[in-house]
Amino acid sequence: MLLAVTLVPLAYVLWVLNSFVVGELPYPRLGLKLNITIASLYIAICIVAVIYLRVEFDALVYDRAGFFNTADKIVGAMMLGLIIEYTRREHRLLFYLILFLMLYSVYGWVFPGIFGHPGVSWTRVITSSSIEITLGLFGTYSQTGVGVIAAFFMFLGIAQGFGVQESIVKTFTGIFAKRKTLIPQTAVVTSMAIATCSGSGAANAAITGQYTIPLMKRAGFPALYAGAVEASSSLGGLLMPPVMAIAGFLMADFLGVTYFEVIARGYAPALIFFGIISLSVYLFTTRFVRGRDIDPDSELLPVFQRFSKIDVFNTAIFFTFIGVLIYLMGVLWFDASKAALNIAIGLFIASSLLRIYVHAGTISDKIKEWAICLRHALEAFARVTAPLILLLAMLGVMINLFVVSGWMIKLMGMLATIGEFNVVALIGMGFLIGVFLGLGIPPSACYILSAVVVIPPMTRMGFNPWVAHFFLFFIAVISEYSPPTSLVAAVASRISGASFMKTMMVTLQISIPFFFLTFAIFNWDILLLEPGLAQLAALVVLIIGCLTAAAAIHGRLFERKEHDLPSRFLILVLALFILFFPKGMLSVLALIPAVAMILLVIRRTEKISARS
Repeated sequence: MLLAVTLVPLAYVLWVLNSFVVGELPYPRLGLKLNITIASLYIAICIVAVIYLRVEFDALVYDRAGFFNTADKIVGAMMLGLIIEYTRREHRLLFYLILFLMLYSVYGWVFPGIFGHPGVSWTRVITSSSIEITLGLFGTYSQTGVGVIAAFFMFLGIAQGFGVQESIVKTFTGIFAKRKTLIPQTAVVTSMAIATCSGSGAANAAITGQYTIPLMKRAGFPALYAGAVEASSSLGGLLMPPVMAIAGFLMADFLGVTYFEVIARGYAPALIFFGIISLSVYLFTTRFVRGRDIDPDSELLPVFQRFSKIDVFNTAIFFTFIGVLIYLMGVLWFDASKAALNIAIGLFIASSLLRIYVHAGTISDKIKEWAICLRHALEAFARVTAPLILLLAMLGVMINLFVVSGWMIKLMGMLATIGEFNVVALIGMGFLIGVFLGLGIPPSACYILSAVVVIPPMTRMGFNPWVAHFFLFFIAVISEYSPPTSLVAAVASRISGASFMKTMMVTLQISIPFFFLTFAIFNWDILLLEPGLAQLAALVVLIIGCLTAAAAIHGRLFERKEHDLPSRFLILVLALFILFFPKGMLSVLALIPAVAMILLVIRRTEKISARS
């Protein structure tokens, strides 16, 4: 709690300063001088808030809880105002939702029927959203951000600052792109590797796309498809542990379990996702391949010679520490933040020694190079962590307003009534709520808001909490690439030079088979209930079922459509049988023809594409 009241205002200071660094004035119409004046005022408010909240911390928590004095209310109102202003600039849809919830909390008597309530005072809205430190902008979500998530982002910042991420991309690109048929797979493989240290689809696309998209374009793939392949692959940055778009940390808090228990279950869906994308991308891009091997005189050949032994060492060091992280949390039962801090220190020492050893020049030159890398690491850490902490603070305010207004209880009651009427309708409502929220807010925010509303009715109706949480998490991931907004498609299209809307739609087309997994976990819940042999068996069934669906959607069996479409429809029916038919011997036996169909579709698609 003390860390939250300290770092949330400091994160705001970093966010304000960064807007000047990147050349984006907070208020472009007001001119530079007035912008500097306003920014100075914001920073001064944050500094005053840090000092006041730390000095008065014990009194706020123990002595004046519920009976705050005027100074408390002023400081709380100022910080709340700053967070609302951040929301207005960065998340416009959430800004309007917060304003609506504030008005609804105070003027609830205006609303008719079940949505009406007596209303609370403006003072209660302000204090509960700010200086009541267990709630609002300094509450659970901010505390999770500064206490746990920031430790993981420190590890990621070091990886970025010392060039480890770049080395990973170079190494995997050089290894996997020596055949034309595998060039699109470089986007999948490198995205899968970077996903372990990004936690963001957009960041993943920015890091790997600068290599993979130009590579695909130079190999003859159209810009639109190169961008869409990278965008669909980068979505794995939201799913792959150990970061999981920060939703995993919040899921652990929701469920009251260790973070390792979340990532132990999270690896299975992530592997299924990348299997789906790998096959979909291969089938989707075979139409553009002319010949299998790279010509020795091709301009692509230097691309494969970019990675060096140092890049291999960096890659090996990074994944070694990922293994150490799993060992610390899974075997030694370290707290997540302590484990992350340990591997961050280890990566910092290892990367520093390697950088100093390989950099040419005098001792002074080596130290300068190390200092530059350290600065980049600190900048990368702050650039990612500050907006994240502010986002979590904003979500804390929103959830608090849901509670204060009583709206959450009403929504839960309505969903519970729907669930009593029809369980499938409850699942459908949960899906629609998640998709609707995802139209204009980030995946982590979409997951949190939908979880606090939908999870209680689902668990009350008998759904396992693990299944319910992962269901909403998958929906939040889907919202990242569904129309009308998609940040990952925006980044990929900017690099490829293709249309944003077309890139987003092709990304959605490639990723369609993931929708099947979203609903199949209700039937194959053992994938998420307990890590072990049962989970491994479910993983095999689900990955074959989803790959069969991908083959039916993206492959080809016949050149003539009147023969091709019915045959692929039958393959899709087989996939649906595996995924949704009650578990039993028939499901196991169906895996045999499913594997045969996957291989047949791959072979037929290659032949048809070669002829056309």
